[in-house]
Amino acid sequence: MMRKFLSKHPILWSAVTVCLFVFTMIAASTILAFAPTFFFQHGEYLPQLTAESFLCLVGIALVAISGHGYIWNKTERFWRGILCGGYIIVMSVVSAAMSLFIAITDPEAAGYSGPLFIEPAFNIIVFVITMFLIGLTEESFFRGVVANLFWDKHAKDPAGIWTATIYSGFMFGLMHALNLMSVDSDGIGGVFVQMAAASVMGMAFTAIYYRCKNIWATVFLHSFLDFCGLLTSGLFGSGSISDAVGSYSPLLAITNSLPYLIVTLVLLRKSKLKQMLAEDEAERNGGVPVAENAEYTSSPESLASKNRAVIIAIIAWAVMFATSIFTNAEFKAAMNDAIGGAGISLGNEIISVENSGEWSGEQTFGTKYKFTVSESGDYRISIDSEHSDSNGYVLVLIKGENGETYYENNFGGNCEISVPIALDAGNYELNLVYNYSEVSSKGAEYDTKVTIK
Repeated sequence: MMRKFLSKHPILWSAVTVCLFVFTMIAASTILAFAPTFFFQHGEYLPQLTAESFLCLVGIALVAISGHGYIWNKTERFWRGILCGGYIIVMSVVSAAMSLFIAITDPEAAGYSGPLFIEPAFNIIVFVITMFLIGLTEESFFRGVVANLFWDKHAKDPAGIWTATIYSGFMFGLMHALNLMSVDSDGIGGVFVQMAAASVMGMAFTAIYYRCKNIWATVFLHSFLDFCGLLTSGLFGSGSISDAVGSYSPLLAITNSLPYLIVTLVLLRKSKLKQMLAEDEAERNGGVPVAENAEYTSSPESLASKNRAVIIAIIAWAVMFATSIFTNAEFKAAMNDAIGGAGISLGNEIISVENSGEWSGEQTFGTKYKFTVSESGDYRISIDSEHSDSNGYVLVLIKGENGETYYENNFGGNCEISVPIALDAGNYELNLVYNYSEVSSKGAEYDTKVTIK
């Protein structure tokens, strides 16, 4: 009865499901803030494991409430699901191998400041369990509940399966907006990159689930994908997941979405749509096979619904991609630098620049950036300066159009500060002047980030 009622309004109840997912995660994270220090002394994954455990219980309960509790007992077609997810397995293994190779051969390039040390066995076990729970939790919510709701509503013909797949996938992508709460302003663009890519990946996972109707197959694939993607973090420890998401560049939205779109198109080709509908009909008829010559033609209403779903998906993906570009820290810095003289700024930042490279041998070198402050007031300047040779220095100097100095400080080695700065309305020039007279390391690298907001 409940299943029939919910299936009439899959978009509404899928939205409720997403909201419950977000609410439960926020509630669990809030409770964990008062947890004993033990939870935070063994890496980042023990707190996440605890939060995922609460979330998983809610997901399993929602599967039962939606009338789809039977999915846990279905064991047939598991290997079909694994075969359908072959791209995910291969891509995950290649990704894990590459990240391991880089981490082992060049730890600094992988983001490690010193030699690698394998995490304690307890931390690694927690990491593995957490990856499994993430897969189980998200598959419970988005294949166990959402994908099945859309299937019950739309999957009466080939066009209906596509409608269900598209909507289900984008509900999965929408869920990742939760990460906006865990990144700083510079990482917002990365979250929209993740949302765009996850929407198409969600379509691929839904297509795999529809092909096999075995939730354990998608749980395994999802867990394996996360395990391989975060393997170096689990083995060696390398910052937080939110840091990784915040660093995503807009190009990843395309490079990550396209393969999953191709996978979805292959999995839902015409012959397989017919097979899926025939198997579903046979199951509803108590296992009686459907005639081989049975035809499944999409109704005009179903075709119209599919077309609407396609248009909505294209618009939604384009909006997420465009947002990822215009909220990308590097893009805003480049635009502020290019048009700063015209008094135009992007976002809530007056200017945000990053200057990096390899030392060419000059003792003194530098660069200038122009920017405009539209209103006098108190602002904050953040500086993150890194030099591979600790004898390298950078002078950060801000001058007004009248030549008056508003900020001046010299930074050596690696440092990060954030201090208030008072600026009048007008035009300014930011100077980064490097002093490498005492540097002896050939090819020494430098990276300076300056943000005023």
